[in-house]
Amino acid sequence: MIYFIYYWLPLLAWMLFIFPTNDSLTADSTFSIIVPVLKWFLPDASQPALETIHGLIRKFSHFLGYGFLAYLLFRAFRGKSRIFRHKWILYAGLISVGYGLLDEFFQTLITSRTGSFYDWMIDVAGAISVLVIIYHKNKAKG
Repeated sequence: MIYFIYYWLPLLAWMLFIFPTNDSLTADSTFSIIVPVLKWFLPDASQPALETIHGLIRKFSHFLGYGFLAYLLFRAFRGKSRIFRHKWILYAGLISVGYGLLDEFFQTLITSRTGSFYDWMIDVAGAISVLVIIYHKNKAKG
């Protein structure tokens, strides 16, 4: 039970509760938070510039979110093992990519949201970036 709590519960919490809650924030709701903060830091910035920065922050948060998901998946598959297995990278990558695809598909079912291939590619890039770092860090152990 301790093994499950330590390795799998953070992953399940992320996938089932934390990420969907963050993902449910619409562009309008984050815009109303981020843009006033940006205006405070950048008082002379034009509205189109603020909108562009807001969009980049949203995309970067997805990049980081899927990178963190890939890390949690790798960590859960690795468990207590000290030996590196390439299959853990593969499993973490496939599940991250599939989760991102499902996320974009479900967004198409919500009237105020749209899923996009571009967003999915950002999600995939975040997951792959972290998995490549993990691979290079651990390749000598395998």
